[in-house]
Amino acid sequence: ETFTTLRRRNWEYLREGLKDLEDYLLLPQPTPESEPSWFGCPITLDPNHPVNREDLLRFLDSRRIGTRLLFAGNITKQPAYKDIDFRVVGDLTNTDVVMNRSFWVGVYPGLTTQMLDYVIESITDFMAGKIQ
Repeated sequence: ETFTTLRRRNWEYLREGLKDLEDYLLLPQPTPESEPSWFGCPITLDPNHPVNREDLLRFLDSRRIGTRLLFAGNITKQPAYKDIDFRVVGDLTNTDVVMNRSFWVGVYPGLTTQMLDYVIESITDFMAGKIQ
């Protein structure tokens, strides 16, 4: 119980700390009436802004902040589906956005507010240099 409580606390701290960037980041929100045990804090770069995900991830890595790509997106573009018959409905725009513009930062229970502040400050610093 303590583990999930701390994960939620860290997720809420990151979400709150990044809210000033909501014009540029698509931040997660829990489903109404749910109480998720967050695996991490998924962040999607708004497709209406030309911030490059790989540049941001390299920047965060240079500051020793671990990230992971989201393991979802447009599964129809995966090599395993090359010879599989499947039906597509719509243009899959959102799945492409998730695949190309989303990533995770951690909410591990051992993270301190100082560590989380460092993540928030680093993302904010990067975005300040990219947004005119």
